[in-house]
Amino acid sequence: MIKILHNKAPNRIRMIVPMIRYKQTFAELLKQSLLRDGNAKGIYHAEPNVTTGTILIKYHPALNSELEIIELVKLTVQKLNDGKIEITQKHKNPKVGRMNPGAFFTRELLVSIAGNVIAGIVLAFIIA
Repeated sequence: MIKILHNKAPNRIRMIVPMIRYKQTFAELLKQSLLRDGNAKGIYHAEPNVTTGTILIKYHPALNSELEIIELVKLTVQKLNDGKIEITQKHKNPKVGRMNPGAFFTRELLVSIAGNVIAGIVLAFIIA
């Protein structure tokens, strides 16, 4: 179920899209589909957030109304859900797409700590 999170700022709307939460591939497909849609000429910026499951859309009100934007997002999400939009290899990110954001951060932190420990040992041998 897609809901409006906020639309107080003019020409901006943030929507909750549960389908993209922790799913980078679907988020990227949604973004690209909205930006390339011929009926959505007013959308000039779409920024999905996979951690919160939201998408921020900036649009030009002369080309699309807020209600049209909402319907376009719902229609695009329905197409993704039905498999009518093809997921190609370029949309997939095997390293990050399958991992939760917290797991990605933890892995990077551990790699950084291990690198610093090894560098410290090497430096200690050089000085000694």
